[in-house]
Amino acid sequence: MSQEKQKNNVEAVNSQDIFLANMSHELRTPINTILGLNELILRESQEDAIKEYALDIRHAGNVLLTLVSDILDFTKLEAGQMTLSEGVYDISSMLNDLINGISVHLRKKKLDLELDIARDVPHKLSGDELHIRQILNNLLTNAVKYTEKGKVTLHLGWEWAGDDAVTLKLAVEDTGVGIREKDLSKLFGAFQRMDMARRDTNDRTGLGLAITNRLVTMLGGKLEVQSTYGKGSVFSFTLVQKVIDKEPLGDFEQQYNESLVSAKNYRQKFIAPMGRVLVVDDNAMNLAVAQGLLKETRLQVDVAGSGQECLELLKRKTYDVICLDHMMPVMDGVETLHAIKEMEGNPAVNTPVIALTANAVTGAREYYLEEGFQDYLTKPIDSEKFEEMLIRYLPANLVYLTKDEQKGAGGDEEDEAEVSMQETKLRGIGFNMRNGLKYMGNNRELYGKVLNDFHTILKEKEEALQDFLKKRDMSGFAIIVHSLKGNARNVGADDLADEAFELEKMSKAGQLEDVEVRSPILFNLMKSMSKDLKTYLDGNAKKSGKAAKPAKEEPKVRISDDEWKKALRELAGRLDDFDGDSVNLKLEELKRYDRPEADRKMLRLCEKAVKDYAYDVALEIVNAVL
Repeated sequence: MSQEKQKNNVEAVNSQDIFLANMSHELRTPINTILGLNELILRESQEDAIKEYALDIRHAGNVLLTLVSDILDFTKLEAGQMTLSEGVYDISSMLNDLINGISVHLRKKKLDLELDIARDVPHKLSGDELHIRQILNNLLTNAVKYTEKGKVTLHLGWEWAGDDAVTLKLAVEDTGVGIREKDLSKLFGAFQRMDMARRDTNDRTGLGLAITNRLVTMLGGKLEVQSTYGKGSVFSFTLVQKVIDKEPLGDFEQQYNESLVSAKNYRQKFIAPMGRVLVVDDNAMNLAVAQGLLKETRLQVDVAGSGQECLELLKRKTYDVICLDHMMPVMDGVETLHAIKEMEGNPAVNTPVIALTANAVTGAREYYLEEGFQDYLTKPIDSEKFEEMLIRYLPANLVYLTKDEQKGAGGDEEDEAEVSMQETKLRGIGFNMRNGLKYMGNNRELYGKVLNDFHTILKEKEEALQDFLKKRDMSGFAIIVHSLKGNARNVGADDLADEAFELEKMSKAGQLEDVEVRSPILFNLMKSMSKDLKTYLDGNAKKSGKAAKPAKEEPKVRISDDEWKKALRELAGRLDDFDGDSVNLKLEELKRYDRPEADRKMLRLCEKAVKDYAYDVALEIVNAVL
């Protein structure tokens, strides 16, 4: 072959690689748009058939996105366009994200995940975390895909490679189908798929291991495999990484196992349909896990994929609690928190912010409190601890504590004729009691409390909507009407929710004239519903005796500032001794004194913390005013 012909062939191959890389990148944008819109269908649609179609679209779309991503990665590697991405990372955070990424697939196939993670490995390193994650994710995904029974094991060992570097020894082991000896030599070739009859139908490209092998090589390692056909495989590699913090990782496996036990025994501790929480994490699977953990609480949960996205949301919405991941690219959690505090006219300046972190090493609590977080929660997230923390920091008037014996409150004992009559009354004023109860765990007592709250917010929402409409601010209008839609759906006010949804679509599209024409329908519906709901609630209150004239409040006792501080110091001493009975007696005494609203609020917060057995938190509240 002539030299010129060889040159032309090389140029043609390079052009092809560049074309495929660019085309793959361009294809991902419309695919992500399709998947995003499909998620809205899944959230908004109430029709089972439509949801089934949308689930099929999600599955097919994810397969297509994986295929395009594989081609993009492979062509980048072939064209030499893949670059290293050095940075500081936390091993615990990386492990947590990897496990979250495969947990759903493990559960579906009823496989066990075994962790063999060195406890003494330095927890904070510097290296190309992005591609290490990709390598391990590919290996773990393959292991789950080709294992029908048994387990998948993730091994992480290490040894020193100098004073400030370590050699990580990483391996993924499975009890799957294994690989024939004759196929081992072509295992890392592009578009090679061995033993087709036993492979997963979703493995479309045969690029996974080819990409993984090239990535390991790019990072200076070598991917090795040991396999016994029919019994399983082990894929392993080593990488040298710089050490940033020599503090040992600790028992990550124990943390993971505790989170599994918590999830298995899960039963929600509270319901807060009117509460709003923002969860910020750069890992999509972590966001899905957090949303899943909070699903039964009926909280209104928004998510953000970066610190910047979090800041943009806070310009338009208010939240009761913000849960903020620490280790994020570009702007990490600490930087995001500082930016939140510095935002001009920021309504979230006093909003409790909880750090979500895999950093469970000594001194972590002190670090996060010093940086300005109210608290922190380690990953993998323990659902029980997560809920206890939210109960502590959500406004008390939004939280309805649940007990096992309350789950079906009023079900067997309440007269069915009375229930039927209440259902008929509510239907007459626009409420589907059956639908509302679904969101309240079939707890009728809780449903009644939420109806009271809903009546209160109707006027507030209407005033806010009228104000945004007057200002011709469609962005602000869309935010409030979206919130109204969720509130209405929670209590079974389906007609109001549907009307709010129509106006939400119009306002998001910037259709001011259409909103001005249609909004009076919504306002009239809200006014009518508020009036009828008040009549219904007053009637129920009289029937239950709750409308009776309250007992005359006992006059408050005057106390000087010095005496007040002396009493608070005594309370602090009892809190420090964890003396629950004497603490409660002291709190009852302090509540009888005539004090400013700030002191009364402090006592309410302290009392709530004591009820949650959070004596350390109560002590901090008291010490803050001493």
